[in-house]
Amino acid sequence: TSVSYVTMAFVAGSCVVRDASGDVNEYLNGTFTDCSQRTCDYGLQNNFQVMELVSAFGPLIYAGCFAATLSSALASLVSAPKVFQALCKDKLYPYVEFFGKGYGKNGEPIRGYILTFFIAICLILVGELNAIAPFISNFFLAAYALINFSTFHASLIKPVGWRPTFKYYNQWLSLLGAALCCAVMFLISWWTALFTLAAVLTLYLIVAYRKPDVNWGSSTQAQIYNNALASVHQLNRVEDHVKNYRPQILVFSGLPSTRPPLIDFAQLITKNTSLLTCGNIIKVPVTQRVHKTLTSKAHSWLRSHKIKGFYTHIDGCSFQEGTRALMAACGLGKLKPNIVLLGYKSDWRTCEHNELTMYFSVMHKALDLNLAVAILRVQEGLDYSKVIADELDSCDLNGLGDSKSPIKLAFRDLQREQSFSEISQASSCSELSSPSDPVTPKVKPKRHSDLRKFRRDPKYDFYRGINGTDLSKNVLNNLTQFQRKQKKGTIDVWWLYDDGGLTLLLPYIISTRRNWVDCKLRVFTIANKKDELQFEQRNMASLLAKFRIDYSDLKVIPDITKKTP
Repeated sequence: TSVSYVTMAFVAGSCVVRDASGDVNEYLNGTFTDCSQRTCDYGLQNNFQVMELVSAFGPLIYAGCFAATLSSALASLVSAPKVFQALCKDKLYPYVEFFGKGYGKNGEPIRGYILTFFIAICLILVGELNAIAPFISNFFLAAYALINFSTFHASLIKPVGWRPTFKYYNQWLSLLGAALCCAVMFLISWWTALFTLAAVLTLYLIVAYRKPDVNWGSSTQAQIYNNALASVHQLNRVEDHVKNYRPQILVFSGLPSTRPPLIDFAQLITKNTSLLTCGNIIKVPVTQRVHKTLTSKAHSWLRSHKIKGFYTHIDGCSFQEGTRALMAACGLGKLKPNIVLLGYKSDWRTCEHNELTMYFSVMHKALDLNLAVAILRVQEGLDYSKVIADELDSCDLNGLGDSKSPIKLAFRDLQREQSFSEISQASSCSELSSPSDPVTPKVKPKRHSDLRKFRRDPKYDFYRGINGTDLSKNVLNNLTQFQRKQKKGTIDVWWLYDDGGLTLLLPYIISTRRNWVDCKLRVFTIANKKDELQFEQRNMASLLAKFRIDYSDLKVIPDITKKTP
């Protein structure tokens, strides 16, 4: 087709002048091409019947144009509604889902056919096709430019799935084609080209803003992977420096949905600027379908709570073995944890001796691997797996789609092997701490004006009782204690010995968060002798100034090591 168009352009240009008056007398004296002072109606630029004039049989040109128009129009009337139907089914744009419905065995887009018909009628009723032609040409050229650039980008990124079969394909020809299409758009009509580009940009921004849950397998996904891989390799070649230290936390949280306060506290420290990994140790072996379901569920929970973190788990091993494996193997290159965060084991007085030994062995193993250890203790406890409902527990099998779908099969595997609550209780840190006085979720709390006002906050909508009932205000307060705006107060830091500064750094990071700006640091340190009190205070103040850490008060305790009589 392209060769035919180019050949016809050369043939027409070789036998017809650009502008001509059409007067035979002027042709005889050679002035028929002088159109500088007048308007000429003939020539390539002015006469739309040029092809008829140069053809051997004029009516054949009309027949060809009529046949080409019918074929192109019918192709557009059939293909455009189907493309539009697919776009509507993906819900890329608002208020167009109505046209996504299909009819018959093949799902014909009858509503799209009707819409396309009326659009075509409206354009025909304009009565001047030359006024519409620049828009049509520019839209086609924009589509061709995007296709050419897409093929160039795919060739540049080189994903494994990109395998062009055209023998003479070259990525630079695709880039040249995209550039030529854009150039021709402006040569045809610059203002029409600007309008087309604005329309394309608007459609793109709408999709980017809505972030639809669709997967096209685009080349941009391959580019993200390449960039991430290159960045990790580049990071490995960079030497560590204390000024660029980032707390990268491995949280032994089990499933994130079972211990929200523990995840929220870790999020306070990382806050989308460093690595956060949620580790889960499942004592029973699980199938691959269950593995995928648990991973998908954990990442969905993190996304819904706007926490940028990762989730990983190990199954079929004890808590001690699983934590060792996670601490040793978690991460990639220099993107690996340097801090282990645990929940406080509140039942250490009453638990079995081997459980307590296992708990301490995790801390010792972390220190052996040169990892810092942080322990979070809250009065109300951290484990809410027996209080709040879990999304997978409340799933309705009839709502999971086809009986052979991966989600339903995974759910059945969970039921067959072990209940989901048992898996949660067999996961990491399940022995650590649970709410000391949980409210029975089956009892619906009494609603009053304060409670209704309390529930207007959207973050409370994430949590429900076991049977979908509302949780009490106290339980919701405990669940979201690290998400709320904190009252004016202090963050007490006990500097008992020089451990490298992490004891000061983590509280300082927390104090810089928006919800904690009203909480000032209060530092406590020790002096072994009373006569060293002022000396230790000056040294500590100098150290804090060197670290550029703002604090409200500094207290030196002289008799902390004194034995009680």
